[in-house]
Amino acid sequence: MRTQRFWVTPRDTILVLSLTIILLTGIYGESLAAGDVPGAVKIGCSIALTGPFGIGGKWVRQGYELGIKQINSDGGVYIEEFKKKIPLEILFVDSESDPVKSTRRMDKLYSVDKVDVFLGGFSGNLVIPQLAVAENYKTPIIVTTMVVKGPFEKGYKYVFTPFLSCMDQVIAFFDLFESIPKDKRPKKFVYFATQDEAGTERVAYFKELAVKRNIEMAPIEMFSLASMDFSSLIINAKRAGADALFTIPAPQQGVRLIKQMKEIDWCPKLAFISRASEDNSWSKNLGKDGDYICSTGGWDYHLKLPGVEKFNEDYKKAYGDLPEVTAGTAYTCVQLLADALRRAGTLEKDKVRDAIASTNMMTIMGPMKFKPNGRGEGKYLQVVTQWQNGKKELVWPTDQTSAPVAYPMPPWKER
Repeated sequence: MRTQRFWVTPRDTILVLSLTIILLTGIYGESLAAGDVPGAVKIGCSIALTGPFGIGGKWVRQGYELGIKQINSDGGVYIEEFKKKIPLEILFVDSESDPVKSTRRMDKLYSVDKVDVFLGGFSGNLVIPQLAVAENYKTPIIVTTMVVKGPFEKGYKYVFTPFLSCMDQVIAFFDLFESIPKDKRPKKFVYFATQDEAGTERVAYFKELAVKRNIEMAPIEMFSLASMDFSSLIINAKRAGADALFTIPAPQQGVRLIKQMKEIDWCPKLAFISRASEDNSWSKNLGKDGDYICSTGGWDYHLKLPGVEKFNEDYKKAYGDLPEVTAGTAYTCVQLLADALRRAGTLEKDKVRDAIASTNMMTIMGPMKFKPNGRGEGKYLQVVTQWQNGKKELVWPTDQTSAPVAYPMPPWKER
């Protein structure tokens, strides 16, 4: 038998290779393209999960997790560039309530984990340094619990928050104050200010608006973020004749403050103890002594707005209780981010940034858009809640209330 030999010329080799590439592309082209599609949109979050702000960090984390779970239950966010929905993935790192660790761990999220966007942690003193990191990396960040104006006057382009401002908090206090009939309202208020940027900023606003509204103000009293002794502040306020209080301590500080107010027998007619009294354990820790205390945090589960009822149901199912204030504002951050990603149609950071800046949507905080400096503007930021008979009620604004404000706060011995 004669063996037949076929000689392959260089031209034939090129032809065969070309046909092979075409064939493979036709068969596997879809799979090769799919390899460029990210498995998830990576979100980085440096957040206090331990330390003095760990309680608040837990609330924020729960709001983020629930928002992401709801979006991923529908497959994620549709990204036009990839012609498909991409799920969201959030990477949490514990800042341990330390501002330095907060920023260092953001560095890791960016350089090692290669996150696409950031969400912020809890408490302004931890969030403020995060903003500079995000701006440096030109990576969008949406934050909650961010009340101070300073960072929003630095020309940052990648920083956004839907949260209420220090001025919003002061206005909410004065609006409720002035809603009380003039012959029954408090005669003089005192501000116990935290020794940080937010506390200092509120001092200026309280002084300015007290003059404009002709409301008498007692001398400012200040305390450190680590303080657990408020006796001297209380004694000074009592001596000054103050019968209204505004302050924003950490949760454990707020409980201690109430106990010392009772011990010294100072009971103002109206008391705002924001942040601390936002914790659902407030009434469990203080019983009847926790009643009548107001708070302004920018959101409440009683709000009659689209999506709130669904969020409340899912939150209670997941965590066994109704949502804390900052869980709601954190959930809003996820709503805003998902909407911006969809409209951007890409994960390119500058385009995502531009989409966030052009936000105009309904959230569980109400209609929301951003000012040119990145701060959100919404109709229902100046929300006031109050503890009544062991339950948290919404008492302001008037078109959203679940109960009228309980006033005045009765003496301790009458409870």
